[in-house]
Amino acid sequence: MVQKLKNLLLIIFSLIVLELISQLIILKFEDKFSILLKHFSNNLSKIVITNYQIEWDYENNKMKPGRYKNQFTSYEVNSLGFRNKEFNLKKDKNKIRIITLGGSTTIGLESPDNKTYPYQLEELLNEKNNTYEVINMGFSGKSLNFIKNLFFNEAHKYEPDIIVIYSNRNSILYDGSSVEVNFKNTKLLNLNYYFQENIMTYRLLWKVYKKIVNFNLQSDYLKSPFQKKGISEKYLTNDYKNSLTEIINFSKEKKIKVILVKQAYFFEPNIIPELNKFSVEELIKNYKEDFFIKQYQLKIDVNFWSVLGTILNKNIDKFKNYENVIIVDPVNELTSSSDNFTDYLHLTPKGNKILANKIYQSIKN
Repeated sequence: MVQKLKNLLLIIFSLIVLELISQLIILKFEDKFSILLKHFSNNLSKIVITNYQIEWDYENNKMKPGRYKNQFTSYEVNSLGFRNKEFNLKKDKNKIRIITLGGSTTIGLESPDNKTYPYQLEELLNEKNNTYEVINMGFSGKSLNFIKNLFFNEAHKYEPDIIVIYSNRNSILYDGSSVEVNFKNTKLLNLNYYFQENIMTYRLLWKVYKKIVNFNLQSDYLKSPFQKKGISEKYLTNDYKNSLTEIINFSKEKKIKVILVKQAYFFEPNIIPELNKFSVEELIKNYKEDFFIKQYQLKIDVNFWSVLGTILNKNIDKFKNYENVIIVDPVNELTSSSDNFTDYLHLTPKGNKILANKIYQSIKN
């Protein structure tokens, strides 16, 4: 019995040592912390301040609660790490709960708290009856992979009736450089995300596995002005769509409706209508040949965002016949005026109102 206990302790000690070694390796590349160190993570890591002045809570992998200011406005982050008023974890059965997921265009850090699109969407829905609750779960600089992680690990537990996904630009920039490994079994996918967030040995092995998969899977890479490796053609044609499929299938199991929103890019002249005339395959071919740069005298970065953004928007159309999916296309309305944008992507309060109204119409209809 004593020997068995010694053997068990030796195994446990070895696993802890292995986890700590894996933690050190992971920390060389990213600020992720094992369940052993999460409690101390904010002391071990430098607090990263983004351009929008948000402090990051590494223990919970969300924003630190508090009041912040930026060049546009001031804003509140609640106790759960979301830019939203405090809300009950348990849903009011008399209300329809909507969760909005996305990046900086969802969190809306260019607008006051009452002018973001989630806030204005709630106002529109509750004009006659106070029956809707809209929760803003946008995070600046976060992509579809982050959204999946958040949804599978946390957001679904708040029992939303509807989720809204507005994620295009960040998905290209942060997810598009590697070929994804997709799961058909949602339970395995959920478990995978949990282990990646909490067990650094697993996270390290998963990264190695993905490297091997990426090495063996053939994928052409489209040149990018932002990454040396470029953007995987397979991501543009399959992996982005597969990630949405994982979310949609899991949502169907939970009886959650999914609203997919196409992202608007504002450039002068607005060439998006021209790009929409081409198929995904034609867009990729023409991008490789610099056709749009020559034809429309586009700058390299404008060509990159316009063409690849159009490709991901076209991927959303693949879900138009799914019974639990609604597709919202605000692109024409948003790009009709520069007053709707603070730059080529982020929306003004006026732009947020247009986006909120398009989603509102889709819900009411």
